[in-house]
Amino acid sequence: MRNQNFCFSLIVSLFLTFSLADEIVFKDGTVMKNCFLRDEGIEILVWNSLDEVGGPGKTYPRSAIKSFQIIRDEKWDYKPPLTDLTITFIELNPKLAGLHGRVNYDIYGRPIIGGGKLPKLPPDEGALHPEKIVKNLKLKYKEGEEITLSAHIKNVGFAPSQPFRYHWLIDGVLVKEGEYKGILNEMEEATVSLKWKWRKGFHYVTFRILTNQKEIATINNCLTVPLWGWGLVFIVNKKRVEAWHQVRNAYGTFSFEDYYRWHIDIMNKLFQKSVFPSAPNGIIARVRLDRIIYTDDVEKAHRELVSPDGLAYHQGCWVWSDSEEEKKGNWQPPDKEWRTQTEWSLPHELGHQLGLTDLYFLDYQGDENHTMPDNGEKITHFMTHPITMMHWHGPHIFSEIDAGYLNMTYDKPRGHFGDHYFAIPRENFLRIVDINGNGVPNARVEIYQRGIKVDESKGPAYDHGVCYFPVVEDGDFSPLVSRVPVIVGYTDKDGLLRLPNRPVKEVRTLNGFHRRPNPFGNINVVGERGLLLVKVIKGERPSYFWLEIYDFVVAWFRGNKDKFTIVLKTPYASIDSPLPPKEVKVTKIDKNSVKITWKSPQVIREQQYLDRPIGFRVYRRISNDGLNDRPWFPVGTISYQPDEDIYELTVDLQEYPQDIYWFSNVNRFGVSTIGECGKESELIETILND
Repeated sequence: MRNQNFCFSLIVSLFLTFSLADEIVFKDGTVMKNCFLRDEGIEILVWNSLDEVGGPGKTYPRSAIKSFQIIRDEKWDYKPPLTDLTITFIELNPKLAGLHGRVNYDIYGRPIIGGGKLPKLPPDEGALHPEKIVKNLKLKYKEGEEITLSAHIKNVGFAPSQPFRYHWLIDGVLVKEGEYKGILNEMEEATVSLKWKWRKGFHYVTFRILTNQKEIATINNCLTVPLWGWGLVFIVNKKRVEAWHQVRNAYGTFSFEDYYRWHIDIMNKLFQKSVFPSAPNGIIARVRLDRIIYTDDVEKAHRELVSPDGLAYHQGCWVWSDSEEEKKGNWQPPDKEWRTQTEWSLPHELGHQLGLTDLYFLDYQGDENHTMPDNGEKITHFMTHPITMMHWHGPHIFSEIDAGYLNMTYDKPRGHFGDHYFAIPRENFLRIVDINGNGVPNARVEIYQRGIKVDESKGPAYDHGVCYFPVVEDGDFSPLVSRVPVIVGYTDKDGLLRLPNRPVKEVRTLNGFHRRPNPFGNINVVGERGLLLVKVIKGERPSYFWLEIYDFVVAWFRGNKDKFTIVLKTPYASIDSPLPPKEVKVTKIDKNSVKITWKSPQVIREQQYLDRPIGFRVYRRISNDGLNDRPWFPVGTISYQPDEDIYELTVDLQEYPQDIYWFSNVNRFGVSTIGECGKESELIETILND
């Protein structure tokens, strides 16, 4: 018998050793072939052979990797005749109330808690005093309250399990041990519980299986979850779970539960690594899988998740809806390409369950009312920090606005959405500066807003000398950027303009956010009203900028709750700038290069040292976005020659910052004269017409 087991293990090992597998190219030129990798966003886990998959892997930082390919042949799905014990989730009881489905919105975009058997208050009172509505709900555990922790153990292998021992640990300290004496057949489940008195703080519970039985995987024999984490619920059809059991997934096991619980782990890892000035320790909030509901009817199970009192006792739920084919019984294992990758959409969607917004709502493809003066194309905007989980899914960390929100609300019930958009500093200023960074005095500033219709039947109001106009409040937050400005003002002698605090219907949320009068007015929680188009006019020359609500909220989280100033740099001249170049032109040489030509400035004042040029600087800008979105970048500097009048510079079009030019790739060029002490003239622009 012993020799037979040895021969079987040898055959399996030889079979798995020759599998076609993944390839990694490192930035130092090293290539690793026929390995097995797992993408965890900030890092890649690697195993050298298939028989190692299911055990600890070697970790490489993502920054060290140039590219990778996931290549799995049929051997990946070989089913070893072994057991595989896993901890599918650890459940906490009693449950805390959640607010999903109990936050309602009026025509002003105010989130107001209500419905079910909750106390009914007049709308304005409910908007300002949400604590009165939830006063009878169990939203937190009390110090010393007895909690029941239940570990759900399942055999996701292909052979019966033997009895096993187990350990319960709190913060790494053993608090209970025992033995499960039964046998779990394939896909059978057992539950082991622990009574624990609740303690405030950031505590972890660990359940560990101890067995000498050979298993398909050992990485699923231990599960550690954050006790302060928000409890999430998965609802899934039993047949879907069975279909996943027929094939191996990216986690390395034949288990639906392992694969999707692993995404919860990834989410927490990305929380920890989302470090910013306002979140120096990353995101302290955590999530945990509190329940999996197995059912034959997921829609019905989802409905029944709401208790008779109208509340859902969870902090977020994800449902795997059945397709029409699946409802007819046509269940198939998931596609190999899908299940061997990380499903980055899931942490993004679970982020919504926690209240995080789609940051791509801050993108704007432009409209016919606001066009570039040089080519007539729409003025567009692409979100300032798009490489983030809530804009483009993974493999990315969460953004600073997400970090601030989750850190402030980690111990609050979920159900609100986007109320962090109310976190606007009390006073907000624009500082309009010229090409040299000096304030531009007496510049006209017109501000247009997305998501509103200006009520042109009513007259303007004023705040600190700046004019603003009323808007139509009908619950519609979808309009394009307003045709007429909602704010109009002029900069002072230092280039400053204080943005008016427009009146709002005030609202407070349980998360601690308060919508007060602010430059955006009645901000809605999705983000449409969180985008302002700024048109600065000095002389006859307009400059366009975009203000994202993101920057205001981040400033608030960084501690600038009372005052915040945004600097907008224009191409205008200073009062002591040299005279600008003349006749700036661009000529295409070939598909990869252009020639910029210009003439020396006109001499107006003989021997005036402020006018004396010492050189020229050539700039390039790509896209129709605002000047602060995709700004000018220098591409060359040329010295001034007194005996020359015509200058030229060849520019390689392939050399430019690897920014994201989403809506437009229009090339613009500009030339400025450099005077004494590095002062520049206004920027004289030209556009490349392909």
